[in-house]
Amino acid sequence: MNQNVMPTFVGVFTSLFAIWALHTFLIVDDCLDNGGSFDYATAKCLLENGQTYESTLATIAVVLYFVVGFVVSFLVSNLIRKVFKIKAKS
Repeated sequence: MNQNVMPTFVGVFTSLFAIWALHTFLIVDDCLDNGGSFDYATAKCLLENGQTYESTLATIAVVLYFVVGFVVSFLVSNLIRKVFKIKAKS
């Protein structure tokens, strides 16, 4: 594999992991803020009255995931290029 492409792949996979962790945090935090308990087995927020809570963070989260994914991918790939002294092709 081309040595110049590897930092980009690592950056993309790192950003996917960061987005997954951020998504889990946001969903669970929103559930707990609304007085529910998060069931990890079913990935649902259960309120005290037995109803399932649906988060209203969907539109904000998509924009946040895009920004976080881009920034993390960019920073990680540049950091790898600097640490391993990989020159970008012009």
